[in-house]
Amino acid sequence: MSPRLPPALTVLLFLALGACATAPSRSVEPEPTPTPEVPAPQVQSDPTPPASPLPPDPELVARVDALMATLSLEDKVGQLMMVGFAGTGVDESVESLVRGRRVGGVCLFKRNIVSGEQVARLNDDLRRLLADGIPPFVALDQEGGNVVRVRDDVVVLPGNMALGATRSAELAYAAGRAQGKDLKRLGFNMNLAPVLDVNLNPRNPVIGIRSYGDSVPLVAELGRAFVRGQQDAGLVTVAKHFPGHGSTEEDSHRSLPVMRESREEVLAQLEPFHAVIQDGLDGLMTAHVAVPGLTGDDVPATLSPQVLDGLLRRRLGFDGLVLTDELEMDAIAQRYGVGRAAVMAVNAGADMVLIPWRPEKKTEVYGALLGASLSGDIPRARLDEAVRRVLTAKVRRGLFQPPTLAEERLATPPDPEHAEVAHRIARAAVTLLRTDGKHFPLSPDVRLAVITAEQSLGEAIRTRVPHARVMDVPAYASNTRRAALRQRARRLALGADVVVVGVVNSRQLELVTLAAATGRPVLVVSMGLPYLAELADEARAVLAIYSYQPAATEAAAAALFGEIGTPGRLPVELNRLAFGHGLDAGNPSERSAR
Repeated sequence: MSPRLPPALTVLLFLALGACATAPSRSVEPEPTPTPEVPAPQVQSDPTPPASPLPPDPELVARVDALMATLSLEDKVGQLMMVGFAGTGVDESVESLVRGRRVGGVCLFKRNIVSGEQVARLNDDLRRLLADGIPPFVALDQEGGNVVRVRDDVVVLPGNMALGATRSAELAYAAGRAQGKDLKRLGFNMNLAPVLDVNLNPRNPVIGIRSYGDSVPLVAELGRAFVRGQQDAGLVTVAKHFPGHGSTEEDSHRSLPVMRESREEVLAQLEPFHAVIQDGLDGLMTAHVAVPGLTGDDVPATLSPQVLDGLLRRRLGFDGLVLTDELEMDAIAQRYGVGRAAVMAVNAGADMVLIPWRPEKKTEVYGALLGASLSGDIPRARLDEAVRRVLTAKVRRGLFQPPTLAEERLATPPDPEHAEVAHRIARAAVTLLRTDGKHFPLSPDVRLAVITAEQSLGEAIRTRVPHARVMDVPAYASNTRRAALRQRARRLALGADVVVVGVVNSRQLELVTLAAATGRPVLVVSMGLPYLAELADEARAVLAIYSYQPAATEAAAAALFGEIGTPGRLPVELNRLAFGHGLDAGNPSERSAR
């Protein structure tokens, strides 16, 4: 499937970036209002050579120069590393890693986070480890949707595909700004989001609802707005996964994905990255994908000088921070080993490498980078260039300013308007894909059964219909358990007038079939990829909400009972439903042309 991009724009990109395959190696928050159409981002008609970056700030350059003069070779190597660790507090092993290696950044995951208060204090403890040196990036990947690392004291966004269904750049900006402010309150200074991959392949195993959609202009416009919001909140923003992971069928955690499109199609998918680069993006994360249409080989983009130096630096003119995706993923580790890959990535043009999991791999990477720097395998000029970009991002985003302590930050509760942003997105995203015009919306007097893979959907419905009978099912039930679940679901359906089935993945579609077989009308709420929603042929009505987060399930319940409309539009093309499809709940016979 080709990217949804106007032909003229595709040609311009092709002309602008055509030489990269042979490149040599080496404020006030806006009030969200509906936007009728997302315009295609503008591209310079003759961007060859690429536009020169803005002149550097002399004061910033002088500050970075002064910092560089204080660093030993070992210090510089440490700045190239973004590390993770196990546990929820700082112990001797964490101190040895962070302070001992003088690392450039720390990335936290769910394993490190118990609550908002706990992680705020942990982040302060991590910064104190380097209080006498270069402050670290304290990062996480808080995307919203199905990638959420912290839930307490921070807005939990429905996710990118829900934003795509809203078509609202204003909401995307508000989402980035609200999330950025909440994360800064907890002591984070970097977020590895948003995802700018265009989800062109319905079978993609790793992107899916993490993407804004399958339209290049839509992804570019909403990505630009989100990045602006998050950076306006003062958070270092690292968008991902360059040059794109949305058209592949493999998971780079397990094997090397290959972008099999033509050169022109691959280049067209770069426009979301191009757009945010032009807007002053802080950083990009690389994808472990091979791009033979551009490079002529199967070297992953993370390790390819043609992609990072030739395409990203020279052709797109990006002079910000480049961080690799996790080097411990099988796409890299099994083919190259993490130490060798770290050296290759830096020589290709990456400024930092991410090694979050096994302690011995961090030791391997540090040793490899230090050895290569001593031997000249990483040229001194390349090492200094990488460290300068790390320091520039830290100075620009105020990491050297004395931080406010956690106690003071936590004394002020999160802004309630931030949580409301999530609800505004969720309500604007609800998409009515199909209805028979008789059973939707529901009456609160109906005898209702709810079978759902997400507990919050049942809870939201019960606040409206206390007598509703709710059955929660696991996302992935074992074969032995599935038989018992089917029997329970059938009994529940037989005792109801209408059945609502909430599905997250294709396994739950059999519950739709089972409930419909009882003769009861079935309404489906699709909380995952919309591709599976059109497979629920037995349903009398199908709502897509693109998320199982509480804000999304609350919006679904409100729509089911006619409290709100169904303004969302499909952000992807389905087999039987066009991109942009969405029915008006008040007049379901009319397909929306929005």
